[in-house]
Amino acid sequence: MNGKILKYHRLKQRKKQGEVAKGICSVSYYSKIENDQIDVGRELMEQLLNRLEIHDTVKSVHDEKQLKEKIHQFNELIIDRELEEAGQLSDTLHDHLQYVQNPQLIVFYETVQARYKFLRGEHASGQALLEKNESFVKEIEDAELKFHYLKMKSVFYFLNQKAEQALLLLKEADGLRASLHLPHKDVVDLYYMLGVSSYRVKDINASMYYMKEAVRVYDSNYDYQRSGDCRLMLGLCYKGIRQYENAEKQYELAMKLAKNIQHKQLEAKVLQARGELLSAKGQSFDAITAFQMSYRLREGTNRLICIHAILKEFYKIGQYSELLSWIDHGFEILKEAGTRANSFLVEQYRYHFNYYNHIATPGTDGEFEEYLSDEVVPFFEKHERFEEVHVYAKDLALRYERKQHHRKAAIYYKKAMKALEIMNYEI
Repeated sequence: MNGKILKYHRLKQRKKQGEVAKGICSVSYYSKIENDQIDVGRELMEQLLNRLEIHDTVKSVHDEKQLKEKIHQFNELIIDRELEEAGQLSDTLHDHLQYVQNPQLIVFYETVQARYKFLRGEHASGQALLEKNESFVKEIEDAELKFHYLKMKSVFYFLNQKAEQALLLLKEADGLRASLHLPHKDVVDLYYMLGVSSYRVKDINASMYYMKEAVRVYDSNYDYQRSGDCRLMLGLCYKGIRQYENAEKQYELAMKLAKNIQHKQLEAKVLQARGELLSAKGQSFDAITAFQMSYRLREGTNRLICIHAILKEFYKIGQYSELLSWIDHGFEILKEAGTRANSFLVEQYRYHFNYYNHIATPGTDGEFEEYLSDEVVPFFEKHERFEEVHVYAKDLALRYERKQHHRKAAIYYKKAMKALEIMNYEI
């Protein structure tokens, strides 16, 4: 117990220092106790606690062991994406931690809080919390705190399209895992994050290994939502190595789980993935149907990925007349998004829609080529989205080649080939 707890409850009860100290000690002595300027005997402290009616049930609120358990509970709510309940517990913890002097406990809370901020779209706030505590985590010998910090920092890198850096941090966290006694949710969450990051850097075998480990734990604990997420990722992995039948089996399992727990968001993701699989198999009309079904289960900016996929399919089969209505709707969503449209995950669609708008309503080729070379290709290069760099650089090279601008064509063919090399595709 410390003096700040006495002060907290005194102020909460709107009492003056003299009211609390009366008959126990002088006001000046009590003031020093509140400010933690002197050590206090147990008997005197008990008298002051009783005066403020701080009994065992209230003391437990400030017990560091119990506070740490609550931070673990906060972390698990975030892992389970129970953000409303996590927010309520976060407010409670923030209130109680103001009267705790253990910096490791505070940094642990703020580290977990960073991930909560990221999930709520408050990226700047989450980044600030990580930067604030980075030097402390590096200097102190606390493997558990470092484990959590590495995980949360990896989320920051992943959201900023830096999957390789995220994966390095997650592997470092995995190296610490063996020496720690962690809740199973933390371990399986690490497997899932390793699987997703491995997939993003095209390490399909590693991704499948981690996802299978995660599925095993989620299934044994009847966590059907997270099991569905993993099976969706496994399906994407199988698609990546062209094992389409196995991919479809994983999507079927994920969809069954999504329907059983009535999870529309997971259903929408599975339908989107199934559409991508049908597209890869050359079944464009079936793919468009799947994308449209996914679209209907989504709202706001989450619909942009569906619109983009629909545009790609109509373009692939040469039905340009179908493009305009979807393009207009996409721009409407971007307009409604306001400032949120400045994030890469949303802003990228502005470039995609402008591209297809030119396909649907051809204008001056020279201006469009300039737009591709000066804005579109550099944008995706900056964000290291090499699949898009490949698509748009190759398109631009073909346009230059048709005009016999061979030097410019060579430059953009080279960019397209380099993007393929980075993606680890066979050339």
